[in-house]
Formats: sequence, C-alpha cells, structure tokens
Amino acid sequence: MKKKVTKIIIIFLMIFLVIQSKNISNAEEVAPPAEQPQAEQTPAEQATSEATTINEKPKVKEHIKAKIIEAGKKYERESTDGGKEFVQNVKVKILEGEEKDEKFDTTYRLTYDLDNKIVGYELNEGNIVYVSIQEENGEPKITVQDVVRQNYLIGLVIFFFASIILVGRKKGIKAIIGLIITVLAVFFVLLAAIFKGYNAILVSIATCFIITVLTFTIIGGWNKKSISAALGTIGGIVLAGIIATVFGYIAKLSGAGKEEAIMLSITSNVKFNFRDLLFAEIIVSALGACMDVGMSIASSLSELKIKKPSMTAKELFKSGMNIGGDMIGTMTNTLILSFIGSSLLLVLLYMSSNITVVEVLNIEAIVTESVCALSGSIGIVYTVPITAAIFAFINRDKSVYKVKSENIVEGKRSLKI
Repeated sequence: MKKKVTKIIIIFLMIFLVIQSKNISNAEEVAPPAEQPQAEQTPAEQATSEATTINEKPKVKEHIKAKIIEAGKKYERESTDGGKEFVQNVKVKILEGEEKDEKFDTTYRLTYDLDNKIVGYELNEGNIVYVSIQEENGEPKITVQDVVRQNYLIGLVIFFFASIILVGRKKGIKAIIGLIITVLAVFFVLLAAIFKGYNAILVSIATCFIITVLTFTIIGGWNKKSISAALGTIGGIVLAGIIATVFGYIAKLSGAGKEEAIMLSITSNVKFNFRDLLFAEIIVSALGACMDVGMSIASSLSELKIKKPSMTAKELFKSGMNIGGDMIGTMTNTLILSFIGSSLLLVLLYMSSNITVVEVLNIEAIVTESVCALSGSIGIVYTVPITAAIFAFINRDKSVYKVKSENIVEGKRSLKI
C-alpha cells in the first residue's frame, strides 16, 4: 500500500518538474535581445534626447514596506473631483530600501468611491503598510497603497490546520496532506499548463484525476472503496463540464462575459480560449463537492458490505441511491449558494440599474454564473449513481468483504466488522 502511494506521489512530482522545466525554458526563449550599440547622435538629436529625459516622469518605487508610527483621526475634506472624501494623517517609517529608517508624513485616503459611500478601516499605530515613493520637486512624496495582510492570512491558515488536527487527529493530518496536494496541483499543474497554452479542458481533467486519486489514496488507502469514489467523482465532474460546454454553445456564451476575462485578455500575452476556461472553472468549482459525495457514497456502501457480505450488486446499488438521495439536496445547495455568494455584488449591481429580472437573466455574465452553478450541481447529482454503480459492480460477488482495520490491537488480529 505504502509503495503504491509513494509511486503516485513520485508521478505527481515528475509532472510538476516537467511543467516547471518548460516554464524555465520558455522564459529563456522570450528573453529580451541584447542591446544594440547606439549610433552617434547629432547635436540636435542630443538636445532633443536631453529634453525628453528632463520631461520624463520621475521614477516611482512601488510596494515598499513601512510602519505606521503615528496615526491621527479620520476627517472629511474636499476631494480633487469636487466631492467629499475621508482621509487620515499618518507618519510612516520606511522598513526597507534606500530610504530605510527614514520617517515621512503623509495622508491616507480611506474613501474608495466618488460618492464617499465606501470607507475603509482607519490605520493604527504599529500597522505595516505598503507605500510608494515618488520624487516631486526634489522631495519624496509618500503614498500609502495598502495594508500588509499576509501575516493575518498565515495565522488563519495555521488556525485552520490546527483545528483539522485537533478534531480529525490522524485523519486530519491526512486531510491536510491532501489539501496541500490539491493546492499544488491547481497552481503548479493546472494554472501553469494553461498559461503555457495547453488545452484547458484536457489539463483540467488531468488535474482533476491527479487530485482525486492522490487525495482518496492518502485518506482511505487504495482499495475498492477509494477506486469507486475516484471513478464516480471523475465521472460526475466530467459530465458537469460536458453539459456546461453544450449549453454554453447553445446559449452563445463566449466565456468572456466577466470583467476578469476582459482584463486577462488585455494584460496577458497568452491567447486563451475562454470557452475552454469556462469548462475548467466548472470542474475545479465542482470537484470538492463531487469528491465529498463520491467518498460518502462509497464509504457508506463499504460499511453495509462489511456488515452484510451477502448483499448483491442490485441491493448495493439501491442502497447507494437511497443514501445519495438524502445528500443531493444539501450538496447541491452548497454549490448553488457558493456561486450565488460569489456573484452577489454583480447581481446587486444590475438590480441597482433599474433593469427587469428578464433583462438580468439575459446578461452573459449572469447566465455564465448560472450555467456554472447548475452544471456543477448536475455533476453532483450524477456522481451518486455513477459511484453506486461502480461500487456495486466491483463488489457484485457474495464473498466475505474484508478490509484492513485501522485499529489493530497489539498482539491480536482485528477485522473492521
């Protein structure tokens, strides 16, 4: 068992190294050409060049860490556009770079919008922030860009892992390992491959397979239960992606109905197929819920087979459908509510524009989110019969169903019955 798990992990690492090596080689290919020697300039050209240099904008240093050493109270003032805005006077101490340990006074703008309706949190003494430094008339001008929040996020992750271990103990540690593998697979396999121009559909399916197999193997071992859960999960999410692709084609969805897609097409040099990215988005979004349903069905049927080894394939399938029927309602709600929550501000934006519900339902961004939510939910629904059918087929004989116990009494043999 351990050898199989080791082989799977090694295969995953090999895929990761291959993609990373391609990233390095591609980066070398697009390296900027060597600078060509410049021809001698005439006096007129030199004067023009010097004038251009003088008129160039001063260099700005971005994302320099600084510490708030003094923080005043927020107050309202006239903004440059004629409206009102909330600001706060603060003194910062630069923590890095050429200006390290130097102190500057600046004004922090708390208002995000033009109407002064969205106001951020005030800065407190001791906060770490990012600032930009720009010279104006020979004097540095400091602008507070954002608060450094990474330490708070790291603290939340540590608390999350500690909670998993506290409640799940040994299985909690396995769950954390599976989660780490999932994150690595998404960032260093799925996203890296898509950025290099690989087909998003094939890459998403391959990533889904890697995550599913490794996670189930780590958590439950490589057995009939894990095999059934893995195949059921993959079947469910692939079906969800196919349904989304078909309905996206019928509904004429370009895949670029979101603001993020437009920004990506402008800022990136890679030519993306946004219809394929829609498929990948649905698979990744539905993967967790489908894995939950698949393992729950397989685990429940495994316990039934242990208690009653004489159960036939028909009985196992029927029991799986009954168990899955109770799960479908909550799991589909989970996915639907997740998509609704992620697009809540978008819906409110359109509602505030005084357009009708029918008009909202025909906006591509809304339809795209709806197709993603419904297709993912359909994938969850069909994960139930696929998993139940596969488990019933694998365990169709009436032989005694044995599994290795996780609680072996020292000096004695123990069966999980």
